[in-house]
Formats: sequence, C-alpha cells, structure tokens
Amino acid sequence: MENQNHSVTKNAMNYGLYMGLALVLNSVVFYVLGKPFSNFSAYLSYAIIIGGLSLALWSFREFLGEQGLTYGRSLGFGTLISLFASLIVAFYTFVLFRIVDPGLIDKLLIFMEENLIKAGTAENQVDTMINLYKKVLSPLIYSIGQIFSLTILGFIFSLILSIFFRKQPSNPFQGIE
Repeated sequence: MENQNHSVTKNAMNYGLYMGLALVLNSVVFYVLGKPFSNFSAYLSYAIIIGGLSLALWSFREFLGEQGLTYGRSLGFGTLISLFASLIVAFYTFVLFRIVDPGLIDKLLIFMEENLIKAGTAENQVDTMINLYKKVLSPLIYSIGQIFSLTILGFIFSLILSIFFRKQPSNPFQGIE
C-alpha cells in the first residue's frame, strides 16, 4: 500500500510540474505581449488545466492497468496535481510581482477597476473595493491566493473529469486479504 501511495504522489508531482510550467509559460507569453491580464490568457489557462488533468488521469489509469482507477482516487489524484501546479505558479507569480515588475500590482488594480466600471458597478462601490484591495493586496497575498484558487479550480475540473476517466478494477476483491 505504501508503494501505491508513493506512485500516486510521484506521478502527481510530475504532472503538476508539467502543468505548472505550461501555466507559467502561458503567463510569460502574455506578459511579454503586454497583456498580462488578458481574458484570452485566462481561457487558455483553463484549457491547459483541463488538458493537463485529462492527460494525467488517462495516463495514470493506464499505468494502474488491472487495478482500475476509482472515482475517489481519480479525484484525489487530479486535485493533488493541481496543488503541485499551483505551487509552481505561485512561486512564479511572487517573483514576477515582487522582483521582475513591482508595478504590476498597480496595473492589476487598474485592470480590476476598469472591469468593475464596465460591469456597471456604482462609482462609490468601485472606490471602496479598490481602496480595500490596495490595503491588503501584496505579491505574497496574491501568490497564496493563486495556490488556493488553482487547487480549487483543479478540484472542480477533476470532479467532472473523473467521471470519464474512472475504471473499475477487473477483480473487485483485489487488495482484500
């Protein structure tokens, strides 16, 4: 049993690394293009997460073979991958906001303010929200938020994807002695 848990963690770390690097690459490309908060970048990130989780779940199911991949194990595996990927993205985000471009927080606040105004939010509410964010938003807080949001997002996608990638074991009594 210990060996199985080790393979789950090791595989999740590997796929989390690949997915995290793909998300970082996506962010770097849009940062270099001058659109770090682009909606297209966000949609592409969702596609990377869904594609990465799908590839990982399919590969892990094939790796397990006759043991099968239960819904719960698939869900846990996908969530663990998302956690490891989010740690890489959070580290990148911290370095980007703290060292590479310290003014990016201000650009983020301007972007948020523009979106709130476009959404029809009242002027006094926009001012209140932006002032609150100015007080609490820092590279560290934003990076920690990345860990939670990407892990939860990965959990939600894994909830759905696990339906399609589960596989019942060929021997339902396997492991029972």
